[in-house]
Amino acid sequence: MTERAKHPIHIALIDDDSSVRKAVSRLLRSHDYACSAYESAESALNDPALLGMHCLVIDVQLSGMSGFAFRDRLLQSGIRIPSLFITGHADLGSPDWVQSLGNTPCVQKPFDEAQLLSVIEGLLEPSRPPAAT
Repeated sequence: MTERAKHPIHIALIDDDSSVRKAVSRLLRSHDYACSAYESAESALNDPALLGMHCLVIDVQLSGMSGFAFRDRLLQSGIRIPSLFITGHADLGSPDWVQSLGNTPCVQKPFDEAQLLSVIEGLLEPSRPPAAT
């Protein structure tokens, strides 16, 4: 049993697409991460366990509150959890997107599993900056 399996890093996945939640949850668990999946920003905000997460993977275009609004709500509340956005609907180089992302990395769907894991690992290792995409 790996050290991570004994003391898992807990990642919250917020995505309104059930197939993405299932696939990404399975991927994370296969790499010994614990994963809590939420279908909306509101359901994640209502879970007290959110405060104990080590990392957040947030879809930008959620039903209800957007991923950007969710991240902003956490920051305004003083909650600082390493985060990354995932999206299938973006021109990541456009000025509007660059401004909306701030310093939060974003991975374009469909993504390569190794790419997603690399960004997550970069967020979890403070000495190593997250991979830019």
